[in-house]
Amino acid sequence: MGNDDRSPGSLLRPVRTRSGGGDGTGVPAPPPRPEKPLRAAAEAGATHSEPDLTPTAEAGATHSGPDLTSATETETTPSEPDLTSATETETTPSEPDLASGAGAGATPSGPDLASAAGAGAPRRFILPVAAETGEALRRAVHDLAGQAHPGGVRPGRIAAHGTGTHRVVATADRPDRLRDELLARLDHGTARRTGERPALAFLFSGGGPQWIGTGRALLAEPAFRATLDECDRAVRAVTGWSVVETLLADDGRTLVPTDVLQPVLFSVQTALARTLHAWGLRSDLVLGASIGDVAAVVAAGALPLEEGARLIATWSRLVAERASGHGTLIVCDMPREDAGRLSAASGGQLFVASHLAPGQVCLSGTPDGVTEAERELSARGIRTLRTPIDYAGHSSLLAGIAPELVRRIGTLRTRRTAVPYWSTVTGGFVDGAALDAAYWVRNMCEPTLLEEGVRHLAGRRALRIVEISPHPVAMYSVQQTLTALEDTRSAVLAASHRDLPPRHGLEDLAARLWCEGFEVDWSAVGAVGAV
Repeated sequence: MGNDDRSPGSLLRPVRTRSGGGDGTGVPAPPPRPEKPLRAAAEAGATHSEPDLTPTAEAGATHSGPDLTSATETETTPSEPDLTSATETETTPSEPDLASGAGAGATPSGPDLASAAGAGAPRRFILPVAAETGEALRRAVHDLAGQAHPGGVRPGRIAAHGTGTHRVVATADRPDRLRDELLARLDHGTARRTGERPALAFLFSGGGPQWIGTGRALLAEPAFRATLDECDRAVRAVTGWSVVETLLADDGRTLVPTDVLQPVLFSVQTALARTLHAWGLRSDLVLGASIGDVAAVVAAGALPLEEGARLIATWSRLVAERASGHGTLIVCDMPREDAGRLSAASGGQLFVASHLAPGQVCLSGTPDGVTEAERELSARGIRTLRTPIDYAGHSSLLAGIAPELVRRIGTLRTRRTAVPYWSTVTGGFVDGAALDAAYWVRNMCEPTLLEEGVRHLAGRRALRIVEISPHPVAMYSVQQTLTALEDTRSAVLAASHRDLPPRHGLEDLAARLWCEGFEVDWSAVGAVGAV
């Protein structure tokens, strides 16, 4: 759920990023609270063999020369994952105060600071520098610092210099401030690869309704706008209304009904992922949670975008018609075994909806059932948070609308995944052929297995898990699982955060990953489009 975090540092200090890395590079991401559901061992479902999650791109050539401009988007098909090695440590996001929705009924979209800030935030100057050794990097930084002073050489908006695995990135709102930032970054520490880079995982979470206005602030980004326009056409074909017009009209205070919110969130998540892809950051695997699963399978290539839009629009309309107002969902700090006993004693009024992390679950049920659980847990000193969801998601209470969902969805045009897709419904890797209407009934009625997914994937190799959402709602839970695993190799990051202009958040993420050995197309990062 969205919350303020209190973690330190950042790779790009001038941009108020909200968490830090133990390697001294910093990380542009903050920790909020959970998003949506998951439960214990789900049935086998249609899973396929473990993919080989060997990263598809290794650290190598970095663009040299300034003012890079053009955006391209390519598709990669990672072979079967073999999550093996690791480097880097990561800090634990500070605990948030649980304040966001993980799915959504009629949801108050609170003030969207990110989009407000993003609308007027100036483009920053970004200076990535790379070299083959630490000493060569230090020399390059000092040479460039001598040029980036008032009256000196004026760099392009983004100027990338050098190649190699020793890297540093400086940002500033004015070119004459790059010198100090560059030297500060060098003193603060630089990232260097000492082994195989981590696998890059995109996690499409099921929340972030309060911050869908992020999309408005990114309309000038070429890849984002092109994808959003594509989503707009696909959603409009099913619903008759426009995603772009909805984003432009959002005032951050109006109630956003389920059947509007979910297609808009799908569109924003899909556009965020494709923007990172256009910048050269191609995921090695994807996973989703709750309604974020629809954007996840589109990103994996298992569903065409048009089918993903049809699916989320159909699903959300049915929920709005038949389920909204008849339930709710809370996040609880309690072991899943205790949650199971509480559910069993409720007489069918309460269900375990998500396994978020060790000692953290979501419960959903009828309004009376959830209210009673809140009273009992409060008396036991157990913290809970009621989310803005107004239906009993991920519970058997939705089983009554399952036949109608199957009828309305009909046959989905699925295809083989282009990127390995881990299902938090089945608890394993799944190929496109398994994603029929029955699969989405399970998604709607069964718990989401987020903790299990993170445990399995992180157990195989080091990961950089990037939460694809307008604001991170699963990040804290993922970090809790990594901490329980004593996994200092992996890290969870955010694509966007409510406290940052959205473009700055994406730039910080790209800088962090580039310093850790991932390749970034800085020319695409520097591209500018028309709104």
